[in-house]
Amino acid sequence: MLILSNAFSTSIILVLPFILLMGCLKGPFSPAQPFSFTGTHSLCYDFTINSKAAPGQQWCTVQAQVDQKNFLSFDCGMDKVKSLSALGGKVNATINWEEQKTLLRDIGNTLKQKLADIKAENDMARGLNTLEGRMCCQHKSNSSWQFGFNGRMWLLFDSDNRKWREIRPGSSWMKKMWENDKEVTDLLHRSSIGDCRTWIQNLKEWEAELEPTGNWQEGEELLRPFSTTILMGLLIFCHQEG
Repeated sequence: MLILSNAFSTSIILVLPFILLMGCLKGPFSPAQPFSFTGTHSLCYDFTINSKAAPGQQWCTVQAQVDQKNFLSFDCGMDKVKSLSALGGKVNATINWEEQKTLLRDIGNTLKQKLADIKAENDMARGLNTLEGRMCCQHKSNSSWQFGFNGRMWLLFDSDNRKWREIRPGSSWMKKMWENDKEVTDLLHRSSIGDCRTWIQNLKEWEAELEPTGNWQEGEELLRPFSTTILMGLLIFCHQEG
């Protein structure tokens, strides 16, 4: 059985309606230029904030990923970096990474304080000791944050429109708390729209070492129903024309 990659299947979904439309048109058709496809890489940072960490233990860790592959690990509290790939070693040696560390440490400190606020202000959160956050971006779009506890995501912050959305039922109390917190909203928006997109642009220097096409899970899921609708409409159109 032939198994297609997500990137290839997404490309087929997008192009098939146009191929079908060409076949429906009467008369000669001469395309001006052939189709070309370029991959869109994604950059993510996974934060883990442990409110129960003992002195000397890790209370903040960040995993840096490009196209869902870890390349650096950063201990925010101890200011220690571990390269997880050849790319990680190269990035770690740059001035840009020194700037990243400063912001990642600041975000870690803010999330630590916000976790303490959550536990103090809501009885439902007193047993939630580990906050997990995930910042992702592409070059010019799809910037977001996700937050949750114990490996399950609760909230999504869409940085492009500054809107919060519940992922897990029952997390409305946390959504209400954070969407009314201007400090949190501004930090999340600024870091994902501005800093993250700048950092992914800096990775162009090593683009030859990256996979040809990056993956963006939410973007793919949005494309499929849209393209299916177009395809069904074209099938009806072609049937009528025939």
